[in-house]
Amino acid sequence: MKKPTLIVKFWGVRGSLPSPLTTEQIRAKEEALIRRIISDGGTNRLFDNPQKIKKYLQALPLSLSGTYGGDTTCLEIQARNSPLVLIDAGSGARLLGQTLVKRMKKHSSLNPLNSKKAHQKEIHLFFTHYHWDHLQGFPFFAPGFLSGNKRLLIHFYGKRDIQKRLSEVLAGQQQYPNFPISFHDMPCLKKYTELKKLDHSPIKIGHLSVYPQELTHPGSVFAYAFEIKGKKFVCATDTEHKNVPDPRLIRIAQGADVLYYDAQYTPEEYQGTLDNSKFDWGHSTYKWAIKTALAARVSILVLAHHDPSRDDFSLEKIKEKALQFLAEQLKLPQNKGKKLKVLLAYQGLTLSL
Repeated sequence: MKKPTLIVKFWGVRGSLPSPLTTEQIRAKEEALIRRIISDGGTNRLFDNPQKIKKYLQALPLSLSGTYGGDTTCLEIQARNSPLVLIDAGSGARLLGQTLVKRMKKHSSLNPLNSKKAHQKEIHLFFTHYHWDHLQGFPFFAPGFLSGNKRLLIHFYGKRDIQKRLSEVLAGQQQYPNFPISFHDMPCLKKYTELKKLDHSPIKIGHLSVYPQELTHPGSVFAYAFEIKGKKFVCATDTEHKNVPDPRLIRIAQGADVLYYDAQYTPEEYQGTLDNSKFDWGHSTYKWAIKTALAARVSILVLAHHDPSRDDFSLEKIKEKALQFLAEQLKLPQNKGKKLKVLLAYQGLTLSL
């Protein structure tokens, strides 16, 4: 089988703050699973062979067998013959870091798709913005603590800010008394690139080209397009389009294989139909996600940055509504002939391009 050119893995897809499953939520899952097993014929019929148990569970939605996850934003990008690239360091960075340490013991490179020695111990970490849910995992990122001949170079990218340097932002969350180890005491080598708002020049990382684009969010946010050998992944989290799809995002997402998009709120929550409006809070909905993806002729749309108050059953209902809305949109004249696959992001989701 031919090796993929680009692999994207999702380590944290929750918005705002970590939201681990509660006992009540787990028991609700267990009850729903038992009811499903009974409706499907019971254990004697379904599991006459123990090997069928795993297969049955894997075929169920994550609301019944698994979870969409409670860790905040962190994505891993493996590109052919390029250094390892990460997007944000939310709480999902903790498990990613543990995995990378184990990976280094088995492989010489952090990126399994990389065969170039020069890139083996490099990590390029792109921050979309500096809100805490996108930073909070870095103090627990194990590769940052490796020393000696295992020490890594971590190259940080983030927006240029007149009030605080990128290095100061990262150091701030590890200052006493917030954390026992200061950012500057972490053994990893550190380099910084601060991105200008109006500079859309590509950043070359091995064979991978990265295109930054500022979007709308309190304090501003960067979307990123990652391109290599005709494959394209776009990350647009924590963004709000208000009345029209953002032409800036449509430009960089044009023809993308995958668009990762913030869909934290339902349309009713955003408009304030049921409660206070979430307008101008900096997040979006599945409707705007679909409109944007269709306008940019994206192949796969990944809905993400899930609201921390939403359980797995609620998330699946949102996906159902999203698919209904997609069907309606595809009937419009401007979308004639277009196709779009919609996925719901979950921790562990891996897309190979």
